[in-house]
Amino acid sequence: MKVKQTYKTAAITAIFLIVWMVSGSLVEEKVSPKSESSLATLSSVTVLNSKAIMKSKTIRASGFTEADKFIQVRAELGGRVIETPFKQGDYVQEGDLLCQLYVAGREAYPKIKAPFTGYLESLNVDKGDYLNTGGICGSLIDSNPMLLVADIAEKEIADIEVGANAMARLISGNEILGKVSFIATSADKNTRTFRVEIQVDNKERKIRDGVSAEIFIESKKVFSHKISPAILALNDQGKLGIRTVNVNNAVEFRVIEILEDTTDGLWVSGLEENERIITLGQEYVFQGQTVNVKEVNLPEA
Repeated sequence: MKVKQTYKTAAITAIFLIVWMVSGSLVEEKVSPKSESSLATLSSVTVLNSKAIMKSKTIRASGFTEADKFIQVRAELGGRVIETPFKQGDYVQEGDLLCQLYVAGREAYPKIKAPFTGYLESLNVDKGDYLNTGGICGSLIDSNPMLLVADIAEKEIADIEVGANAMARLISGNEILGKVSFIATSADKNTRTFRVEIQVDNKERKIRDGVSAEIFIESKKVFSHKISPAILALNDQGKLGIRTVNVNNAVEFRVIEILEDTTDGLWVSGLEENERIITLGQEYVFQGQTVNVKEVNLPEA
């Protein structure tokens, strides 16, 4: 009886696999410790002796401007407005009269006064209007200092401190400087972010309330090395890093974080103060391999 072609193919494949497995195991057995050691030292690399400097990571976030104080001034009693000494946009001092009311049956006229010094952002009533209890006489704003408000991710909030320098670029293109004045202790339950406030001088009232801003905050200082982006690599877990050699000239993979991208290199963290960074030959070596090392103290041109 004729054997089908499918069975023939399967049989040939099985025989090939058996022969390959046996030959492989025989080859493995013939490799001596001496030859393994020789293979491990075949590669040569150039290593930069790099000393770190203390540098801050810049944390970037979208945010907005917010007046330090903004309040709607309300009536505690209902009555008819008989006096409004100021108009919208006027500068008022704490205690100034904003609205005076007439209440039938009362000898004293209720007075609505400014709770703080600022600008009368809006005046909601005219003489003769009736203002109910809780009704709004006007809105008062104090825009100096102005606040920059950003929502910072939970993985970055620990890197920010009160007093840290910050810069913001407004939607107009203007850049303003300030310092972190407040960091929330509790995260927003929906976004899992923390509110951070930055105080900015605004004596001249050039910064308006509610304007979109791109905010940059300096984080805590960490050891930072400048490297070429050409030596970046990924490990088996897909993490970004570079290859270094230890005191025994064995290759190590070090996970890093990019702090700043400049025209002449990357500033990265995640390394020790002193590192031996492979700058040439890193693509031909693997973790744990012992290598021949040529050392330099400055980046090669």
